[in-house]
Amino acid sequence: MFVILLFASMLSQGLTIVSYGKDFITAFPENVGYFYPYTSRSLRVTALDQDTSFTVFYNNTKITKSYLQRGSTTTVTFPKIAEVHELYYSTKSIRITSNTSIVVHSLSQRDAGTVQEKNIQTTVIQPITNLGTNYLIPSLNQLDLIQTFSGSPAPFWSQRYSSFKLIIINAEDTENTVTIVKNISASVQEEKFKIPSYQLIQIQANASVLMVKSSQKVAVILTHPCLGNTACKCNMIVNQILPTQFQGQNFVVPHIQGITQSRLLMTSNDKSTSLSNNNVQLQPSPSGFLSLSDQTISQYISASGSASLRLISPKLFIELIPENMFAACYLLQFYSDIKNALVIAETASKNNLHTQITHITNAVWTEITGTKYSSTIISIERPSTYIWHSSSKIAVYILENTGTAVYGGPAIPINDQPDEFGCVAILEQFEVGNEPLSWAESLAHCTGLQGQLACPTSEDIQMDLANMINTTEDEEAWIGLRRSLMTTDWYWQRQTPSNTSLPSSSVDYVHWDDGQPLDSFMGLCASLSLDQEDEFKWKSANCCEKKRPVCYKPLVYLNPLYPVDPVNIP
Repeated sequence: MFVILLFASMLSQGLTIVSYGKDFITAFPENVGYFYPYTSRSLRVTALDQDTSFTVFYNNTKITKSYLQRGSTTTVTFPKIAEVHELYYSTKSIRITSNTSIVVHSLSQRDAGTVQEKNIQTTVIQPITNLGTNYLIPSLNQLDLIQTFSGSPAPFWSQRYSSFKLIIINAEDTENTVTIVKNISASVQEEKFKIPSYQLIQIQANASVLMVKSSQKVAVILTHPCLGNTACKCNMIVNQILPTQFQGQNFVVPHIQGITQSRLLMTSNDKSTSLSNNNVQLQPSPSGFLSLSDQTISQYISASGSASLRLISPKLFIELIPENMFAACYLLQFYSDIKNALVIAETASKNNLHTQITHITNAVWTEITGTKYSSTIISIERPSTYIWHSSSKIAVYILENTGTAVYGGPAIPINDQPDEFGCVAILEQFEVGNEPLSWAESLAHCTGLQGQLACPTSEDIQMDLANMINTTEDEEAWIGLRRSLMTTDWYWQRQTPSNTSLPSSSVDYVHWDDGQPLDSFMGLCASLSLDQEDEFKWKSANCCEKKRPVCYKPLVYLNPLYPVDPVNIP
């Protein structure tokens, strides 16, 4: 009977310090079989900024364009034909582009009409900025997995889908050369493919596949359409693999209530890399799985080199968040009625945890022996929410329950910098425009970008500006300082995105260049040098002169999340 529950639901989500961006590419793997009628596919898109416009492309064709406001979420659904079931080349990639930062979450679901046969798979779609050219592939074999947890060989019918699959998507608008590195009979072999722009290739991936390398950025998805169970049931898994630069060395392996059997699977470029718990080295099985010393508690695991680590059990397949990639704020997207978040935080600051605008004060924490961390489980009511910590970095995992199985994975990291006032969706930023404009045109330009002309009203802000733009260009750029025609006094003028003037503020801090400002009505506006050797000093200038603007966009806090009307793709 144990095999009936094996992989009743498996999920693995990608993770990085931040998972938002403006450009994404993905695909829907096959769920069960291409002939299976009761499956659904969708993307959830969440906006992190105001006036967000995003476009979805499928089969290299624009199929929809939608608009969102900050914190709102919409769902885009796709037909069955969008699933990638065929091997080798396909044009069934899905691209999402946006004018501002968004988060994209993918759902694939099978529902045969009964609770026992319901299967949900979700994954965080990584922005193209997080993709790479080198990927290590977990050494996974379906028969090994079943035998590991059942203790007996898998029945014949489970070989219907005998191997996992890799979907490799070209993320660039140019031809991409992809190399598959395999270990066959103790010999390293390579197989090369050329993938046209924004297209994909799907290949079988047994335990012999070691690595995927490419000439340009690619997205790599590990998937299995039908991990077999008894009673002719099967379930898929989806794992967007991260490039090698997102590995770590220290991991907190969470204890998940109700999970009594689990194994670790490590992937590392260095064959000599080992895992240890309390200075005791973990010994891998012939299939590469490592056993935990205690299945009933959370544990701190260290790797001797850079590695990725996955927690595998009869019901879960979770990519673990390395300690160096803990974040301060996470977005959570749920799909089931029973919704929980598993949080790992520093014990000394565990009471500084919040969900949206609520300070969590009644959580029951369990200290993780031998570490500075504690963990807790929080019940969540909303289908979309966020959890943030005001003073330190945390790890957050999503746990859901369909009634017969628990599934889960890492939440979506939004920001790695703690903030006492909330979940920061977008950090403050200074940007130098590309086009020379007059001072008045520069003010309008920055307002149109949901910002304002930079106003370095203190030495700290001036230093932040200098550090962010960090240029050595021999030219000047406009800032939001100008002179009154009535009094000739200098003042800061700012404009909101709704074209409302903010109250003018007095000038208490200045950073004028030698001999500045000029005592002349021909220099009623202020610019700064873009050369760091000139210490970004200020000068007065004619407001009609053409200079590039320095725009400032304030930090943005994530508002409570509300869904908007879904978009259906015919």
